[in-house]
Amino acid sequence: MAHVALRLLLALFPLLLTPTLGFLLAEGYLDLGGGEKDILWVLPWALWSVLYAVSSCVLWARHWPWQRALPRSAAVATGGILVGGLALALIGPLGSCGRF
Repeated sequence: MAHVALRLLLALFPLLLTPTLGFLLAEGYLDLGGGEKDILWVLPWALWSVLYAVSSCVLWARHWPWQRALPRSAAVATGGILVGGLALALIGPLGSCGRF
């Protein structure tokens, strides 16, 4: 039972930190140098956290050991963020293939 709790905690930990990150950025305790725009960093963090949690759970269902599943989940989540950012940059309203 402790093994299941550890796996769930490791999979959901970044997602559980998302409200804390939002609070620290909104209140000014954490300054990334962008002023009020710093709060926008919560969106990619939240998306990365969701992709990480889903990937962790899928690899857990496939019986991967957590030592191998965590780096793979981080790589999958990072790749998802990069693909999403590239798609927004290329076909988004402000991208090179957009309205402008």
